[in-house]
Amino acid sequence: MSTQNEAHGDEDQRRELTERELELALDEIVECVLDHGQWPRKGQSQFDLYEYLMEERDPSYAWEMYVASMSSNTRALENRIERERASVEAMLINHLTGSDIVLDLANERASEDE
Repeated sequence: MSTQNEAHGDEDQRRELTERELELALDEIVECVLDHGQWPRKGQSQFDLYEYLMEERDPSYAWEMYVASMSSNTRALENRIERERASVEAMLINHLTGSDIVLDLANERASEDE
């Protein structure tokens, strides 16, 4: 995958995307997926959290969360949610780093800044 950004109207002029641009795009996508279950938030999904977790995660995690939600110990559930969110966030970062959707967003944001 190339990390080059096409200049406005001149495909021969390209610049490399910076690590910061890629990092910001990755962060934006991961946060959107965690908050809304998909990327992009509205419209045709390019990445669906439900489908990803069905393929990558043991379904027992969902049952554990369901059982924890039945408990009257709400603090324990809050702790579990925080741990699960951190775990899924790490999975998403690992999976999406260098992906086309991250590169596309980084290129889009870079062209907006020019």
